[in-house]
Amino acid sequence: MSLFRRSSIEARSSNDGWFSIFGSGKGLDGSMKSALRLVPLYAATSLIADSIAIMPCSEYESTGGSKVKAKHQSPLLLDPHPAATMTRIEWLHQYTTSFLLRGNAYGLIVAVDTAGVPSKLAWLHPDQVTVDESGSQPKYQYKGKDLDPSTVVHIPWYPVPGSVVGLSPIGQFRRMLETGSSAEQYGADWFKNGSTPSGHLKYNKGSLTGSDSAKAKARFKAAVSNNDLFVSGSDWDWEALSVKPNEAQFLETIKATANQIAAIYRVDPSDIGGEAGSSLTYSTLEMNQIKFQTRALQPIFTRLEHHITRLLPDFHYMKFNPDALVRTDIKTRTEVNKLNLEIGLLTQDEGRELEERPILTDKQKQEWLKNYGKQPTAPKEETS
Repeated sequence: MSLFRRSSIEARSSNDGWFSIFGSGKGLDGSMKSALRLVPLYAATSLIADSIAIMPCSEYESTGGSKVKAKHQSPLLLDPHPAATMTRIEWLHQYTTSFLLRGNAYGLIVAVDTAGVPSKLAWLHPDQVTVDESGSQPKYQYKGKDLDPSTVVHIPWYPVPGSVVGLSPIGQFRRMLETGSSAEQYGADWFKNGSTPSGHLKYNKGSLTGSDSAKAKARFKAAVSNNDLFVSGSDWDWEALSVKPNEAQFLETIKATANQIAAIYRVDPSDIGGEAGSSLTYSTLEMNQIKFQTRALQPIFTRLEHHITRLLPDFHYMKFNPDALVRTDIKTRTEVNKLNLEIGLLTQDEGRELEERPILTDKQKQEWLKNYGKQPTAPKEETS
């Protein structure tokens, strides 16, 4: 066997198998849902998946050196999900979730249009896909059945040399995730089972037998179970016991786990329950959105752009519009649009389209020119 080629079993066990990531651990079992119970992990992956799912994308055409939006958008971009009840938003969310949690997204072409261009693409559950890399070309199976390689769209996150299967981003941090999961489980057990007593009820006139203590405890609990008042004579003292900071160390562990997960997915720790240690004293929402877009989103949606472009007709390509997620205030946006119009970067119609406003009719354009437009001035005659 070659140094870089592996059998399907080896590839599955080392790269994309969720069970290989968490199966031997005690804190998490082998399901995606179990892993997502870890709040910082759910927060990070859902933040990225939701952002990409709502991002506008279109099909463009490159002809004669110019790039324009295609007049007829492919169904693969408009409505790619094979289920009638699902939209492009859910389709993009499925892709991103599989990509983030497994490091691989496996798509299956299930329909083509009259021109032979794929029109429907179903994302397969990555845990049910196996890849045999022992031959010259990878072979794919889904639920034990062979797939036609020409119908498979495989997008890996972190493929190592000699393999087409991507490494799972969280699989490389198994110990850290199990620590975070154990900390949350410890906290839940602590508050549920009362590993620290809630208080001390003391009888000041001697000792009590076991049965007397049990009766007193039952009466006291019955009285205060609904935050009711407990009335007694001078024989009893009640002292509430608070949790010491050093006994709540699991909270600090959860914060540390959130910071590590934030580093894996390149998001701001404060967005997923961690603590940002930045020394910057000033930042804007726009700057934070641009940073998030560049680091966390762009590497993911750019991969999808390239793979979908390979399925489109020649000279056609898919392009996301991440700028739509970066919302500035109205004044700044207006100034930017004005500048783009003046330097010829945008036409008036393109600027109105960005603002989701209808294109002006010829009559409206003439009216605008009459009231606000600059009429060209006639050149001055030269004098001798």
